Amino acid sequence: MSASRLNFDIYSCVRVYYRYADCNKCVNVCPTQAVSIENDKVKVNFENCVECGACVGNCPTESYKLNGFDLVDFYVKFTDSDKKFISCKVDLPCLSALDENYLVSICIDKNSDLILDIGHCSQCQIGKQLDVIKHNTEKANYILEQAGLDYRVKLEDIKFEKEEKQENKRRSFLKMFAIQTAALAFWVVEDKLEQMVENTEEEEEKPYKNIVSEKVIPEKRKILYTALSKIDPTDKYFEVEKIEFSSDKWIDNSKCTNCSICYNVCPTGALTPDDSKLKVLFSPTLCIKCRICHDVCPEKCIHLEEKLYLEDFISGKYKVLAQHVMIPCSECLVPFSYKGDTTVCPRCRQLEDELRELLKIGD
Repeated sequence: MSASRLNFDIYSCVRVYYRYADCNKCVNVCPTQAVSIENDKVKVNFENCVECGACVGNCPTESYKLNGFDLVDFYVKFTDSDKKFISCKVDLPCLSALDENYLVSICIDKNSDLILDIGHCSQCQIGKQLDVIKHNTEKANYILEQAGLDYRVKLEDIKFEKEEKQENKRRSFLKMFAIQTAALAFWVVEDKLEQMVENTEEEEEKPYKNIVSEKVIPEKRKILYTALSKIDPTDKYFEVEKIEFSSDKWIDNSKCTNCSICYNVCPTGALTPDDSKLKVLFSPTLCIKCRICHDVCPEKCIHLEEKLYLEDFISGKYKVLAQHVMIPCSECLVPFSYKGDTTVCPRCRQLEDELRELLKIGD
C-alpha cells in the first residue's frame, strides 16, 4: 500500500513568471519546513512532508496536489451534504488546507455558519497549524462581513472522533499493517526512490512554460467567484490592504511606456492587452495579488487602489488601466508611447542627456 504523496508543479508557481516574486505562502504554512526557497526557486523536501495539505490549499496558483485528496472534490461533497462542521479526523488531512476562498464559498453555498473543529490541534503530531487556521478564518470572516452576510467561520473545540466501530476496524487494520511493514519496508523505500527518479525525469523533460500565453486560473477562484456572484454587490467593497485573494489597480498613464512586461508576466491573465496592443486591461476577478506586475514595471507606475468593489470583482469584466497612442520616434523611428510633449522617444532622450553630460565633463 502506498501513502498519498505531495506533488509540486513548478510550472504553475508564480516564481516561474518572475523568479524574484515575493510569494512565499507555501513556506509560511508548512509545519515541517519541507518547503523552502533556494536561489529564488521553491524547493520541496518530500521526505519531511507530512501531507497536511496546507500548501495545497494556500498556494494562490494551486501548484501543489496531494494524491488521494482533492480540495475541489471535498468542496463539492461537503456543500452537497448536511454537515455544518469540518473535522481533520474525517473530512481532510488538516484544516489549514482551507484558505479564505474555500471557507467563504462554503458559508455562502450552505447559507450558514461554518464550524471548524480545532479540538485536536493542541495534540496534533504533524505540526502546530492553529495560527494558519486562525489567519485563514480571519480573512474569510472579513470577506463575509464586507459582503453584508451574517454567517461566519467559527472555531470550536469539538474533538470529533469517528464512531467506535469504525475506529476499532481502523486499529485492527493498522495493527495488521504494522506487522507487514517490517517485511515490506525495503520495497516501499525502493518504490519511493523509483518514483522520485521518475518525477525528476519528467520534470527535466517537461518543456519550459510559455509565460506569455500560458496563464493559470485557479479552481478555487472559480469557486469563490461563483459563490460571491450570488450576493447583491451594491455599495459593497473590500479594503485592498486587508485582503489577499485579489486587488484593484490603477496605472499612472503619464509614466507608462506600454512596454508590455506587466501583462506578459501576470500569472493569471488579470493584466492583458487589448487586440490593438494600445491598452492595458485589468480584471480583479483573475487577480491573485501576487504583485509581480508592480515589481517588474520599469517605471513603477502600477499602484493598488484603496478599495476593491464587489461589483467589479463579480462582473468578470476588464477595465482600461492605461491607453496609448504610438508614434515613430523622430530620431530613431522606433514606435513609442506619445504623451503629447515630444516626438523623441525616451531612449533617444536619455542618450541625448548622457551625451550632454559627457560633453560637460570633457569641457
